[in-house]
Amino acid sequence: SGTVWDGKASQIEIQNKFQLQQFAWDMNWWALLTFKLEAYLNFSNGRQIMTGEGAVAYGFSGISVSDVKIDVDSTSLVPYLKLPVPINPSGKLSLMVENGSVGSPYCDELDGYILWRGARVMTPMGSIDLANPSMDLSCDQGELSADLKQDSEQLTINAHITLKEQGKYQLDGDIIGTEKLEPSILQSLAWIGPQNESGETVLSFKGQL
Repeated sequence: SGTVWDGKASQIEIQNKFQLQQFAWDMNWWALLTFKLEAYLNFSNGRQIMTGEGAVAYGFSGISVSDVKIDVDSTSLVPYLKLPVPINPSGKLSLMVENGSVGSPYCDELDGYILWRGARVMTPMGSIDLANPSMDLSCDQGELSADLKQDSEQLTINAHITLKEQGKYQLDGDIIGTEKLEPSILQSLAWIGPQNESGETVLSFKGQL
C-alpha cells in the first residue's frame, strides 16, 4: 500500500528463503538534490524474532547504506545455516553499520560491527558459554574484513577473517579453553590445530564459500 515514495508491505520474500514482514519505506526528497535516490527502510518480523532499520542510497558512485541496525534472535537463524553438527544457539545478535558502500569485489567502505549478547551454544558434546562475542567489520582494498573477539569463563577466541574475491576466505587466530569447559569439548580443541607456547590452539583455515 502507499506509493513508490512512501509505503509499506505486509511481507516481502527474498529468493524464496527469507521473509521480511511489516516492511516500510520513506524516500528522502532532499537526497534528490545531490542526484541520489535514498530511502529509509524498516521492518519487523516480531520484536523477539527480528527487526531492522536503515538508509539505502543509490547514486553515481553506486549503492551505499548508513545507520543500519538489525536485531535478530540467534535461534531463528538455524534453519538457514548448513552446519556439520547440530547446534542450538541462544542470545540476541545485533548488526550495526554506520556507513558502507558496494565496490569490487565487495565494498569500497564499511564501518560496522556485530554483537552477540548472552551467547550460548548447545552441542551434542555439551553447552558452551560464549558471553558477548563481538566482530568489527571493515573493508580492506575491496575485501570484507572482520576481527572476532570472544572471552568467557569457558573459552577465549581471537581471530581475523577476510573474504576475498570469488568467495575465498582466510581465517587466522587462536582459541583457548579453560577447565570450566565441558571436558569432551576441551579435548576436541586439539583436533582444530596445533598449540603454541602459550597453550592456545592456533586457527588457520582457508577455503571457498
